[in-house]
Order: sequence, then structure tokens, then C-alpha cells
Amino acid sequence: MGKLKWDPDSGNMIDKKNSSKQKKFKFRIMSKMLVALLGLSIAALLVSGYIALKDIKDIGQYARESSISLGKSAIKDSASALEDLGEKILEQKAGDVALQCEIYIKSHPYLTITDLQANPAFQNIAVQSIGTKGYTILYEKKTGIMRFHRNSAFVDFEPHQLSTKLPSFWKIYKSTLDGSSRGGYYNWQDPDGKIRQKFMFMVPVKDTNYMVAATTYIDEFSKPVKETQKKILKTSVTISKHIDDRITGTRKTFTDFFIILIVFVIFLSIFLSRMITLPILTLTDGVRALGRGEFEYKVAVRTNDEFEELADSFNKMTSDLTDYMERLHCTTAEQERLRKELEIASGIQKNILPTTAPDIEGVELAAINIPAREVGGDFYDYVPVDKDHWGLTIADVSGKGMPAAIFMGLSRTIVRASATGNLSAENAIKHANELICRDSRSGMFVTLFYAILDSQTKNLTYINAGHNPPFLFREGSSGILVLEASGIPLGVTEDIDIEEQGIHLESGDFLVLYTDGVTEAMNEKEKEFGEDRLKKIIQENTSLTAQDMLNVVQEEIISFAGAQPQFDDITLMIMKVK
Repeated sequence: MGKLKWDPDSGNMIDKKNSSKQKKFKFRIMSKMLVALLGLSIAALLVSGYIALKDIKDIGQYARESSISLGKSAIKDSASALEDLGEKILEQKAGDVALQCEIYIKSHPYLTITDLQANPAFQNIAVQSIGTKGYTILYEKKTGIMRFHRNSAFVDFEPHQLSTKLPSFWKIYKSTLDGSSRGGYYNWQDPDGKIRQKFMFMVPVKDTNYMVAATTYIDEFSKPVKETQKKILKTSVTISKHIDDRITGTRKTFTDFFIILIVFVIFLSIFLSRMITLPILTLTDGVRALGRGEFEYKVAVRTNDEFEELADSFNKMTSDLTDYMERLHCTTAEQERLRKELEIASGIQKNILPTTAPDIEGVELAAINIPAREVGGDFYDYVPVDKDHWGLTIADVSGKGMPAAIFMGLSRTIVRASATGNLSAENAIKHANELICRDSRSGMFVTLFYAILDSQTKNLTYINAGHNPPFLFREGSSGILVLEASGIPLGVTEDIDIEEQGIHLESGDFLVLYTDGVTEAMNEKEKEFGEDRLKKIIQENTSLTAQDMLNVVQEEIISFAGAQPQFDDITLMIMKVK
């Protein structure tokens, strides 16, 4: 036996003569730990990196598909809602015309059908336009003979002649000859021979032998949806590009991080391995298992030093990474869905408000609406009451956000329908209040100022349903007229008392209608913009046009608020008499 030598790796005495031969085949513990640490770290990083990149790609694909799906759903829902609204408008129009015909016939009982056909006033009542291509007609019960029609070829026409050519039209038409109120869709042949679908609603003229029908093409209802569809498609493309850019950036960042982490792990493993000088018997089984490729093996080290901390950190890292990716997936998808819904709702609400002011002889009009959030509850409108009369509306719905926006759309539609053809501001708004109370169960209400302008005489009749009273600035006068009238907000109770007032407008007059978002705008010192400031601005700029005046007021509000965020909707309408 040769000379014995202590071997620190094995903890035994070995023969020095044979030690060189034995070392040549021996896999030292330090080397095993180095291979195990590198193998475990790199394998775990590869697996987690693959999972992370795959999840990022799936998130991007899901976001793109969700964006497109939400856009299509919104377009479909908007088209359906507009068609339902169009049907209600036609039903309301038919009822309004029937009531007007009933009043006229009762007040002229001596007039025959021939006299009525020769009467221009009754002709204008019986045949009224709806939108750009819709109109109303008057026909007899039982016989169905059309007595009043926009097309002279159909006056005194017997529609049963169309029963074969246009069966869907005749079916609806025939069902009302007994005096019943009905509506429905039917195919109609245009003069160019093209078949298009229309909607018609028919109601009887009370205590007479006549029926009124209101009809128009379906595509009149869905025109706003086409514009919305273009915007949604354009936005979807932008979102998809943004998602792709973010995914590419995330992949690059993750790759750089992965390379840096691998390099760090290599150096750390070498450093730790060099610190090991004695056998670690408690880790022998684990190291051998990992060396065989058993990567599902859980590291369980209880040495109360850096190795134990490394094992615990690694196990926690894989668990935390999985949880984090799941939370990220859910949060990103939900935020994208909510943002898209608000964006679509904001676009729809903007399309509801008038885009331009009407051209009224002797009058300049300008208006603006700035919602505090994506959607708001303020609105304004110009209502063509008849040829020489225009209805001016400004209103503020209680509440904020999506509920106020929905109630705003309902209120604006009802007020516009009630005001069209009604020369009494009081009656129009009372009727609108009845409809709002009947359809609203949310407890919300709307303050409103409504005025009817006679474009010929420049007389203004108005009501105030709990709204901020407008200011009238008269040229050459230092005083300010406040158009006050008693009344409560719409939607509070079905039976309301509204006071109707009137005033004659003169050349150079400025009429300023506003919501409380204008006067209650706050600056950083929590000071309100105020009515006095608004009055002063108008008085100092009476030489401007209505649009320039609107721009000046808007700039003053923005300058006053500064960095203070807007907390209420701002709506302003200005009229100047030339």
C-alpha cells in the first residue's frame, strides 16, 4: 500500500499512489452543483420565457379580436336602436298629423273631400315631410282610396291595384281599412324600378272616415350608423397596430432581460460553486435527479444559508410569474373592453347633437357642448317647428356618466318630437314631460329652457323648466334682461305647471343660453367662473359675431380653469339678431 492522503471531497483517506488515476474518473461535488444550478436556472427560464411570450401573443390576439367584435356588436346594436327610434318617430308623426286633421275637419264641418283637396292649408296638414324622403298621406277607411299624397299620381288612387305588384304593402295597408292603428315594413318600387324596403305606421283620424299613414325608407334610420362604422373600423386598425407595436416592444424587452438574467445566473452559479469546498451530502439525491433531467423535481434545501434562500426564491418566482400573467391577461382585456365601449358611446352621443346651426334669415346661431367625461348629460338642439318658426333648446340632465348620457338621448328625442309642428312652447314641453315621466323609472330629471323664434317677426316665446335663465343683452343698453319663467324640471312629476313668456327681439340683441357647467367652472383656487364674469365678457364683445362670441367665452373659461380638471358638462348657445 502506498502513502495515504486525506481527500476533502470524499472525507476519506486514499492511497496517494492511485489517487491520480481515481481523480481522472471522479465527478467532483463542486462540478455537480455548478451543472445543477445552471441546468435548473436555464431550463426554468426557457420554460417561463416560452410561456410568457406565448401568453403575450395570445393577449394581443384576444385584444384585437375583442376590439373588432365590440365594434361589430356596437354597430348592430346602434342600427337596431335607430330603427326602433325611427319606428316610434313615424308612429308619433302619424298621430300628430291625425290630430291636426281631426281639429281642422271639426272646425270646418261644411267642407267636402273635394273642398279639402282644393284647400292648400289642409293639404299642408295632411301631407307633411319626414326626414329627407319620408312623408304622410291621407286615405279613406274601407275603400282605402288615397285622397292626399305627395305624388299627384297617387291622389284618388285605389291602392288595391298594387296587391299583386306589391303584396307586402297591400297586406299592411288592407289591415287598417277597418280603422285599426298598425305599422310594419314593406317593399316599395321606386320610379327607377328598384325595390326598396320602407316602414309605414297608420292611425285613424278620430270621428272621421279617414286614416293617416306616415312612411319612409329604412335606410333613413341607419345613416348615422354608417358614419359610426367607418370610425370604428379606423379605430380598430389603429388599436391593432398599437397592440402589435407593444407586443414587439415587450418581446424585445423580455429577450434582453432573458439574456441578462442568463449571464447573471451563470456568474452567480460559478461564484457559489467556488465557495463549496466540502461535500453537501443532503443535496446529493436532488443534484443527481436534476442531472438526469428530472426538472419537475422541487428544490428542498434546508441549510439555513444562501442555498436555501435561492431555492425558495426560485420556487416563489415560478409561482408568482404564473399568477401575474393570469392577472395581467384579465386586467388588460377588461380595461380594453371598457375603454372601447366608452369611445363608441362618446361617438354616438356626438352624432346626436347638431353639427351645424340652421341658416335663419336675420339671425346668427352658434353652440358648443364639452362633456366633463367621455359622455355627458347636457344637450342643445335646433327644432324646425314649421317654415317660419324654430325651436331653441338647451338642457342639463341630472347625474353624470353613462346613465346621464342615456337619459339625455331619450330626453332630446322626446323634446324634439313633441316640439315639431307645435307652435305652443308650453304645450310642447308639457307633452314631452308626460312622455319622459311615462318612460323613465330611474328617478332622473332634466332642467330645460325652450324657446320658439318667429323668424319673420323676431318674436320669442319661451318656457323655463327649472333651468338657468338666459341673458338678453340689448345693444345700446347697459342693463341685462334675464328671461325668467316659472317651472320645474321635466321627469319629476307627470302633471306640471309651466309659465309661457314672450319678448320681441331687436337688431343687435345677444341671447346667451347656458348650463351650470359654464358659471360653476372652478379654478385651482376653487373659485367659480360666475354669472358676473359671463355677463362682463358678453357686454365687452357685443360687436362680434355669434360664433366669435362663443369662441371668446370658451377661451375665457379654459383660461380661468387653468390646470383644474373639468367636473361638469359645459354647454353654451349664443344667438345674435342682425
